[in-house]
Amino acid sequence: MKFKIISLYIIAFLIFTACSVNVNQPNANSNVNANAAASPILPPNETVENKVRWSVVVCSSRAKNVTLSAGPGENDSQVFATWKEGAGQRKFDLPARVQNLTSVFLMGSASDKNQVELCVLFDGKPKKRIEFDDSEDQVINSSDSDDIDCRCTQ
Repeated sequence: MKFKIISLYIIAFLIFTACSVNVNQPNANSNVNANAAASPILPPNETVENKVRWSVVVCSSRAKNVTLSAGPGENDSQVFATWKEGAGQRKFDLPARVQNLTSVFLMGSASDKNQVELCVLFDGKPKKRIEFDDSEDQVINSSDSDDIDCRCTQ
């Protein structure tokens, strides 16, 4: 009888340890560089820590609110700002985690499907003019140049 009880404890212990997960070890199934090809990082000699490189300006809007999301890629973005009519602030810095990337994903959506015009800046220079009625998403590269169409930043 004691042998059966001890055997059950040993089996239970083996099942428990076989099914446990070590939270201090990285998951072998995760791909931490999933967006590396889409959003390369600037070389170390061009990286400036704690400096805002990417920002967006709401040039004009007939919508009451404009929600802005950004990230390294479409499947890895987050809401970082909401522009509100009459609030005064027009320029918003993109999240810190994308500031040293050479390519970013940006999505804007209007609250009431009215026309919105945005201008995306990199190091203070216009890179992309985005105009939409409902929502729009774009990938913007630091090498883009749209300074003619981004009139609201001059």
